[in-house]
Amino acid sequence: MRYLHLILIVLVPFGAVITALPLLAQELSPVANSKAVPIERAQGATLSKAVGHYARSRSLLIAAIREFDNATNLVDPDSLIDAEHFRTVLLERSRDLEHILSPQPRVSKEGVRFEPDSRLLGEAPR
Repeated sequence: MRYLHLILIVLVPFGAVITALPLLAQELSPVANSKAVPIERAQGATLSKAVGHYARSRSLLIAAIREFDNATNLVDPDSLIDAEHFRTVLLERSRDLEHILSPQPRVSKEGVRFEPDSRLLGEAPR
């Protein structure tokens, strides 16, 4: 079995204790599902649910960056990991999710069509 290790920094009265907790790689959810619809063809409730999950995962990554920054203000983990690289990786992944969440044109068999939101359009002057 493959193991991942979670590094845990525990603050104790006379310093910090650093320990590595093994995590089973199989406990992590799979990256892609064979039944998943490509994002270009997703629509309706499926697309809405996916956007919600992507938005939540982005906000959790940003929260993780903030928590990591709070921890590094207390204890410097550079002897175990490259803290700046770790923070940069989390930031890049949140930007990737931002790219997924940004408005994309709808693709049809005829080509790309941009459909404006009618609520934002004013009436043409007469």
